[in-house]
Amino acid sequence: MSTELTGGSSSYYRVFVDKPVNETAKPYEAECQDIIESLRMSFSEGNAFKALWRTAAARQGKKKKGNTAIYDAEKILFFGKRIEVAAQSAAETVAEPDPVTLANRAYKRDKALGVFF
Repeated sequence: MSTELTGGSSSYYRVFVDKPVNETAKPYEAECQDIIESLRMSFSEGNAFKALWRTAAARQGKKKKGNTAIYDAEKILFFGKRIEVAAQSAAETVAEPDPVTLANRAYKRDKALGVFF
């Protein structure tokens, strides 16, 4: 089993795709960081993706020194929760406010403008 710990790109972050899904595509080597950057993943998404990648790579004998499947599973859960919180926060900022909130906003606006009916 190969192990690397360099701080840079390592073989466990590369995989050769010999049979691409697109039948017209040629075989190629994919690198984890290239995919993360191409998809413009957030910090949390990138970390969860790398942990999943390392878990799968370890099954093929490409293991990061000192890493365990449990460690990466915990990272996936940690960053997954951060992704969930970010998604919920984004959904809340886009969601329409309830009618009471809208009425309160309208009242405050009208009061500030001196408009009363």
